[in-house]
Amino acid sequence: MKRFKRILATALAIALIILLPQASSITAKADTPTTFTIKYVPSNSEWRVQPLASWDETQGTGALSYLDYNAKDGDIVVVVGNTGDPALQELNLNFQAANVTIYGLENLITINAPKGITDAYVLKGSVVTLNAVCKNVYIFDNSVCNLFKEVEFLQCGKESSMTMNVNSTSTVGHCQFVDNGKVLKDYYNFKTNTLRIGNGELKTNATDYDLTPSAAPASTGSASTGATSTGSSATTGNGAPASPKTGENGYAIWFLAGAVLCLAGAYATKKKFA
Repeated sequence: MKRFKRILATALAIALIILLPQASSITAKADTPTTFTIKYVPSNSEWRVQPLASWDETQGTGALSYLDYNAKDGDIVVVVGNTGDPALQELNLNFQAANVTIYGLENLITINAPKGITDAYVLKGSVVTLNAVCKNVYIFDNSVCNLFKEVEFLQCGKESSMTMNVNSTSTVGHCQFVDNGKVLKDYYNFKTNTLRIGNGELKTNATDYDLTPSAAPASTGSASTGATSTGSSATTGNGAPASPKTGENGYAIWFLAGAVLCLAGAYATKKKFA
């Protein structure tokens, strides 16, 4: 009996060694992103927020500090402005935002996002300063955008007019001009504090960017840290996921169950013959 207990304990220890490094992958599940809509509410005389994809006048609202306690990495923010709204001035996002859309904010807003933004959209004549490392920034029509940190991809798009103004104080990896879905021009590897776009035209000196992507330098760690796409996983050299898949834990569980059953059967048989 003592020998059987020792064998069983050994089998359990082996199974635990197999399972423990992967334990988090058994229970981890991807959270569904929450969209927070921000809008000026005249009755409150302030900008307010709702955890909804579109503003609902029948629902309650919260102060902007609501984001600090409820937003998580991978969530989405939409800021909607109307003519005559007072300036929001500054919006602090203390989480990694998957998507930030600024729509119709005619007064300057500065968005501080120390953990980065994956996709930023500046629409309908908005005036925005993005103080965040961004993976992708899309600017349309007559909007104005100041970029304070690295941007991997910048697209200037025309729906009604190609009259945007853009300035960068950092680097831009790829800048593209698009007219209603048709790509017009591509530029690459803008040096620090050189990208200038005025009234929809590139004003940067030709010596400060490249015309081909082949000359693109390897991305730096600082640029990729803040703007990593939500839910992405590390990969090995051949592109395979470096972390194990959740289903792989099933083999260890079946191994444990089989080991216990075999040992229990062996012990019962031994006892019977005895």
